[in-house]
Amino acid sequence: MSTTFPIDVTTERLVEFLGGNGYGTIRTISMQEFGRDVFVAPSPTVDDSAGAIMLLMALQGQTGEQIQQWAHDQPEAIAYRTKPLRPAPTQHAPLPPWDQSDSYGEVHTTPPPELVIPTRDPLFLRADFNGVNLDANRWGTPPMLIGANSTPRTMLMTPMAPMYPKHWQDAVLTEHAERNYTHFVVASSGWNMAENGFNWTPAQFTDWCRYVQSWGFFVVYWGPHIFPDGYLDAAIAEHVIDFHIVGEEVDSKMTSEQYDAALQTALAANGGIPTGAHFTSNYPEGFPRDTFLTNWSDFDGSVHLMWQANQHDSAGKQAAMLYYARERVNLGLVGGNSQLALDSRVYAFETMATAQLYGECTEEYGNLRSLELLYATRRDARIRPVSGCGNGVRLPDGSPL
Repeated sequence: MSTTFPIDVTTERLVEFLGGNGYGTIRTISMQEFGRDVFVAPSPTVDDSAGAIMLLMALQGQTGEQIQQWAHDQPEAIAYRTKPLRPAPTQHAPLPPWDQSDSYGEVHTTPPPELVIPTRDPLFLRADFNGVNLDANRWGTPPMLIGANSTPRTMLMTPMAPMYPKHWQDAVLTEHAERNYTHFVVASSGWNMAENGFNWTPAQFTDWCRYVQSWGFFVVYWGPHIFPDGYLDAAIAEHVIDFHIVGEEVDSKMTSEQYDAALQTALAANGGIPTGAHFTSNYPEGFPRDTFLTNWSDFDGSVHLMWQANQHDSAGKQAAMLYYARERVNLGLVGGNSQLALDSRVYAFETMATAQLYGECTEEYGNLRSLELLYATRRDARIRPVSGCGNGVRLPDGSPL
């Protein structure tokens, strides 16, 4: 049986419905009403026919307003509009006792007067990309992905979250919100995605970032050090990332000159959102780490240090090594160019993640180390306080920070 449509069905009209800038009429409406793209595989299907219905309506000559009204009235759209607000912060297990100061450095147990913890600020990081341990009694046991944590299995890494079924995605987002984390770390590649058979397009990555934002998180994109990056470009165009980390342990992958160039390219591509640099442990100590960003003054206020600790250092030594990093960034000391970069920040970003991955450290002890580093003081008032944590943090009694 043939069907005659009242409009001219041309390539241009189909692009208008399904593609082009802003996804096209139908896909844009679906994002607005359902919070998702109804043409992301495997949809449309018999069980998820919204995209097919909307396309048929368009071919039958119905207007964009009529199609949007139909979508607006669907149960999925109603549920999307009335979904629960971000879960409120809750109390969790208390932290272990404070670590002791040692010959390497002092462990601080009270916040220094210069540390101001804002309620919500894209430049003050409260995240845990690796260490949140989900409540198995509440959620069950997650499927085991290649490269995921197995000790315990319920400790999910946020860059791997989109590879899990939606139940587990929402479990991760819920428990991060309940810990009062304001930032959520995502990635577009790596993290054993290929090994798990996971492939996605820049549009699908953008949809994931948008969904994370809908939970009230700032989205931290931990991206590659190689450009162009189509995932970054798509996310910036849709305003769905809030912080951009350029590469992982870059001193093991490129020269300092190459990384300076990569940062310049990133800043041009990301529209000037806060940008982070990530090195192997204990930057700026040791070659070739010490050759990277001797010129923080050239990136003052635009690039920030996502500092990685040596997981096996004592708490006192971690605090001491972090202080050297703060001197390097803000004052240009410890091998720098002696020029000030007073608006660049230092984060205790990756402190106990590897130990957690191998079952050598609990979430609670990882949070303790983060808090001890956050409370680290300074000898020079020009040095900024530590500007947050990327590996989890809470107060000693288990209250959220």
